[in-house]
Amino acid sequence: MVVTTVPQPRDTYLLWKRFSFPSEDGPKNAFAVPTWVANQLNSAYSVMLGMLMAQVWTIIIATILYYLLKWRRKRKGESKSFHPLVPILWNNRGELLGSFMETFKYTQEGTEKIRIWMVGILFLVLIAYIGQTALSIIVPPLIIVNNTAPVNPNAVYVPTVKSDNPSTAALYVLEVPSALRAVGSTGSAKELLDQRVTITPTDTLGKTSDGEPIIGISYSYDVTGADFGLQKYPELTLNVSGSCVTDYSFFVKTTNSTPYLVDWYTIYNKTESASLFDGREPVAFFYPGDSFIKGALETSNTTWAALVSSTQRSSFTAGTDPWYLTESIPNANTDTAYRVRSARPVLSCWEDNVWSYKGHNSTVLGLNSTLLPGLELSQGVQFIFSAHLYQPMIFTVASHLGLSALLSTTTAVSQIFDAGASSIQTDLSRLVQAAFIATSNVLTDTTLYPPNSDQKLENWVAGLSGVGDFVVWSPDASALSMNVLISIPSLLAGVWLLATLLLFLTPVKVINGLDSGLMFTAIKQENPDFDPVHDKPGATLQEVSNNIDVEKGSQSTGDDKKGPTQTTAAVITSIDSESGQKEEDKN
Repeated sequence: MVVTTVPQPRDTYLLWKRFSFPSEDGPKNAFAVPTWVANQLNSAYSVMLGMLMAQVWTIIIATILYYLLKWRRKRKGESKSFHPLVPILWNNRGELLGSFMETFKYTQEGTEKIRIWMVGILFLVLIAYIGQTALSIIVPPLIIVNNTAPVNPNAVYVPTVKSDNPSTAALYVLEVPSALRAVGSTGSAKELLDQRVTITPTDTLGKTSDGEPIIGISYSYDVTGADFGLQKYPELTLNVSGSCVTDYSFFVKTTNSTPYLVDWYTIYNKTESASLFDGREPVAFFYPGDSFIKGALETSNTTWAALVSSTQRSSFTAGTDPWYLTESIPNANTDTAYRVRSARPVLSCWEDNVWSYKGHNSTVLGLNSTLLPGLELSQGVQFIFSAHLYQPMIFTVASHLGLSALLSTTTAVSQIFDAGASSIQTDLSRLVQAAFIATSNVLTDTTLYPPNSDQKLENWVAGLSGVGDFVVWSPDASALSMNVLISIPSLLAGVWLLATLLLFLTPVKVINGLDSGLMFTAIKQENPDFDPVHDKPGATLQEVSNNIDVEKGSQSTGDDKKGPTQTTAAVITSIDSESGQKEEDKN
């Protein structure tokens, strides 16, 4: 699952290639094609399903008619003639809608009283038609699994991390776009994020000696192998949980550095400051703490901190949140009657990252079969995960967002902002959601670096095996289900072959004598005056059918009936006489 608004470049994925599509239910055999091809195949398979159902219906009708005629031959004292609906059903076997309409039309002609079994036939044909239509609508879309394709291994890029300043600056420039994409997608994916990301309401843990609230917020989310786009191991899961509290102990003092007041802090043994010197809008700074410390696992926990520089910023409204707590401005000459107090607390956070696979747990540095039995991640994918997920993603995203890290900053006008509408809860929630998106996109993002990035920093995963063991998402590519792709044509061929064998190599072949072409040819040969345009078709068919004696293989004799009725009966019953004669020989 990738959440992004950036189109996937065409050279980053492969088409006309078989691959494993990652799903929550396990890998699925798929084949990558252009989307326009998938749409054409979707239409073609809809036609195939119609043909398939027509063949199935032919087999059903032929079998029923054959055994019905055998049953009628064995019954004594009952008419052995065809009912007119028999040729109607048979000659419309390839078109269920036509079969329904012709059957309905016959019941409306008034040649005989409508019986319950006629209504039953109408209902049966209607059900078959609805089933055919439903299959043609429901099944073909199943051929398109998703808009995915296997990644082009040559497009995967992971910049090498170096400690010198030029390399650090180059790395920052390369990685900022992915953070901006993640935070920019939080608004468009709100419904999904609400389902996948859990952020607790603000919990008041106590108060300081000055009466300011100490609050805590927790968050959690998980990302599966299917979310990452791994072709294998969709059940691999990264479980992320974290918590933050407002910590006033980092604050040291406030000094007056004309023209602004400066708040001083000691964060992880380093001296930091916050003031209007940092800029007109509120801005946050993020600091890494201890890494690979004890958490759920021995080395799964990491700490980090966030310092907000909101002091002395003006607001039209009063703020009560610890980061944006305001005081009245004495003798204010503007409409901004409030400003943020000094000594705002630092947000002290920890995050636990645990990778799970089939009941076993590990950290990002242990994604191997030794610690996670059965997991055989390629070396290339392991390197990508370790390069991007060695520290909390929320810290990585926030650090790269700069002035865009705080929601309050994005709504500020110069040094004036809405303190009453700003809070740690909204700022942190936005960052957590962006972190979830960035984590899910960590593999896909390796294909979205600017061209020739490897000329600035070397590609860390160049030449590694299995670097392309994942998929990317693009509206221009479609993954076709190999199971559906093969099964429908195979079923069609099998059913067609069965119908052919049934109608040409078994006793059921006598039903072919009901074909309208054979009937009409025989009628014209014996009665050149027959005119199907001007003769009443219902009456003619009724007369023909009533004079067919299946058991004897000849026309019935009763009243003086001449013309097409007698000759047609003789032709049709002579076809059935073969089966009747075989029955007599056996007896």
